[in-house]
Amino acid sequence: MRTAVVWALLCAATLPGPSAAAYAPQAPPIGAYTPQAPTIGADVLQALPAAGYAPQAPPAAGYAPHAGYAPAPPAVSVTVAVTDGRDDAEAGKRLDYRITVHNLGPTAVHGARIEQEMPATTTSATAPGATVEGHGVGRQKAVWRSDLPAHDIQVFTASAVLGDRTERTDRTGSAAPGTLRAAATVCVYVDESFAPTACSGDLDDLPETQADAGAGGGWGWWAAAAAAAALFGPGVVRAVRRRRGTAPR
Repeated sequence: MRTAVVWALLCAATLPGPSAAAYAPQAPPIGAYTPQAPTIGADVLQALPAAGYAPQAPPAAGYAPHAGYAPAPPAVSVTVAVTDGRDDAEAGKRLDYRITVHNLGPTAVHGARIEQEMPATTTSATAPGATVEGHGVGRQKAVWRSDLPAHDIQVFTASAVLGDRTERTDRTGSAAPGTLRAAATVCVYVDESFAPTACSGDLDDLPETQADAGAGGGWGWWAAAAAAAALFGPGVVRAVRRRRGTAPR
């Protein structure tokens, strides 16, 4: 019995001691520990896109704008010229006008309005394809409606018969006394605008009327009478004084 106990003690003495790691105190468990992210400077934050930010790609070729977008209409470029091929006119003569309208732009102009104001002394006017307004009135007007294709030239014609400017003045008051020219004006209007896109005019000299000649002759008579009085007046006064001096008392 003693021998068994001794052997047991000897065996226990020769056995290795317990490991230190086995008896090392365990660190307490980390409860819901979340490691903190490193601090980022403000300059870095500004460089980073915000949450949900999606950079916009540039519009591709053939980009169609959103519904309701109305692009600006192209500029209209129209010219007009009018002539009757002469520089003077007189009562009873007919003036034949040629109006040339040129659309210089790359797009067509629809429903353009071309208006010609006839001379103030016009007694009758004609214009093929136009509406003539103001019949029997001193100032008559011809109005055309026409489409002007891109880069196209349109030609219109009109005629006006002139009356005597003094007689027209006395009857209607449409031409001022002293009117010395027959003036015709043509304007082109686009998109029902009240402001013309282009205008042109033609002037013809008018001869003096009999009334003007009479008025001039009246002034000439008064001028001649005044000159005669200035020349002969002093001699007449001296002659009257001599006769009074020699008369018997």
